[in-house]
Amino acid sequence: MERDELKSIVENVLLAADQPVHVDELEKIFLNTADKNVLQTILEELREEYQSRNLQILEVADGYQLCTRHEFNDWIRKFLKLDRSSRLSQPSLDTLSIIAYKQPLTRQEVDDIRGVDSSGVIKTLLEKKVIGPAGRKKVAGRPIMYRTTQKFLEYFGLKDLSDLPTLEDLKEDMEGDDPPMQSQIEFANADVGLAEPEVVEDEEDASPV
Repeated sequence: MERDELKSIVENVLLAADQPVHVDELEKIFLNTADKNVLQTILEELREEYQSRNLQILEVADGYQLCTRHEFNDWIRKFLKLDRSSRLSQPSLDTLSIIAYKQPLTRQEVDDIRGVDSSGVIKTLLEKKVIGPAGRKKVAGRPIMYRTTQKFLEYFGLKDLSDLPTLEDLKEDMEGDDPPMQSQIEFANADVGLAEPEVVEDEEDASPV
């Protein structure tokens, strides 16, 4: 198969996929007739080429995803009429941040950090599939521990957890700025790509389950 044809196929697969595409998945498509290193090079070439286009290819969750650009988010939301059920409240976002930076940890450990019961919030995060079980802690009662998922990486456009900003990065970004508003983050539809956070009114913690 000619390289140009191979590249066209990869590009179309990225367009059709509703989640990040891994190079190993592409290799299976071609039944091992295309070298993995060649496929990886093609993905990088496409990512570079799309930097000057109206769409973009991002390296997300150890894969590649063809996405819309952030500057068009408002128009896309208007078209799709995304509902409030796709958003995370500020308490949920706070809890997710704690889990992301200190994972794996139990619900009680989250409660201790937040100072409130987080049962309802954790239930919401599990339903959104941005966190999942990470085994049981070897203490009395063997409580379930939680960690972030691949879906978490996809939603926030991260290649892996090492892409999370450090506390020092956050401190530098906030120096000289007004404190951020209490906000919610609206999750992008998987078919659309990755969206930036949308600031809206805050909500209270969900009731414990």
